[in-house]
Amino acid sequence: MCAALTLPGATLHAMHDGKNCRVEVQIAGRVGFQLWLPDAWNGRYYQIGTGGFAGQIFPDSLAWDAAKGNAVAMSDAGHRGDPMDAGWAMGDRQAVIDYGYRSIKTTSDAARVLIRRYYGRAANHRYFAGCSNGGRQALMAAMRWPMDWDGIVAGSPAALWTQQLASFAALQRQVERSPPIDPAKVQREAWATCPKGTITNGVALDPERCHYRPADPLVRAIVAAGYEPTATGAWGKWIVNPDPAAASQRRFAEGGYRYLLRSNPGWQIAAYDAVHDRPDAGVAETLDATRSLAAFRAKGGRIISYFGWADAVIAPRPYLAWYDGQGAQRRDWFRLFMVPGMFHCQGGGVPDAFGQSPASPAAAPDAEHDIRRALEAWVEDGRAPDRLATRGDLATRTLRPR
Repeated sequence: MCAALTLPGATLHAMHDGKNCRVEVQIAGRVGFQLWLPDAWNGRYYQIGTGGFAGQIFPDSLAWDAAKGNAVAMSDAGHRGDPMDAGWAMGDRQAVIDYGYRSIKTTSDAARVLIRRYYGRAANHRYFAGCSNGGRQALMAAMRWPMDWDGIVAGSPAALWTQQLASFAALQRQVERSPPIDPAKVQREAWATCPKGTITNGVALDPERCHYRPADPLVRAIVAAGYEPTATGAWGKWIVNPDPAAASQRRFAEGGYRYLLRSNPGWQIAAYDAVHDRPDAGVAETLDATRSLAAFRAKGGRIISYFGWADAVIAPRPYLAWYDGQGAQRRDWFRLFMVPGMFHCQGGGVPDAFGQSPASPAAAPDAEHDIRRALEAWVEDGRAPDRLATRGDLATRTLRPR
């Protein structure tokens, strides 16, 4: 049955590994994805987002979901390559559309057909989960195709991706022109402005109660861009790396502007101009999660989001503002958990594991410890998530939704 699967208009290869039917699909020569169909299927379908500029499919993520009994798919977003490289977008508008949103629907529709053919029935519930660009994809899925999805996990979303790329470029231009800063010193100064008792084990538990006003112009620019000065552990790699070739934020800014926002491979950070380099409205519509979630909310869809306060990739505070703008009743259908001290998606040497990825397994497979189980309980049983317990090597911490 597995090897005999076919899909009109697609090149397909399927094989059974003893536990799962593993299907590799290429549609119209552009969008590739893998779909794993476990023998012990629980009736759920999960689609997994991809990070950065996409281009890769991760079998360990598919295996992790399939082991839970989920039918699961992951797409390459329409191209293959290094997630830090956007060269595939050069002069190819369709490739940008595939990356921005089309590959989500292409993968979802094809997976729906293959699931029905393989199991003889449709999935009971359909979920999208991802972090970073995958979090952006998750929100795009709910905005553009609300009837396709029951629940969304959106981690550290690059929701306003073109604006974030512009912020990267502006900051890197200022880094080029500024004396070096010491992120650890910035953090100590910021901690001094926090209420007594809110710094625990080297982590600011409630950054919104701290009131740091930096004097250094570069630090002011970083904080104004939405990065958290009480949690600077990853600034040295992402934002103020003294090696331009290794500065991750710089690589994304250059790739984004050279290939996604412009078709100019010679574009340089030093030439960035906030007015001239404002992202084109058409590209922003393709890449940014700015459409209404009203239809998703109306059909009963549910979203759980999470974000690390120490994220030095996607700035936390612009996303907080975006979330707060989702309406006075947002907690009825959309809940956000802010994680003190956590880096981008996970990491930071803090309690950061709550089932969001294979690298961050939950302490227990229940709705209090596992964000996926929390979403399923909300969608399938009507139990809204009021807490989320995160674990680390030395401690645990209970989070409350915003």
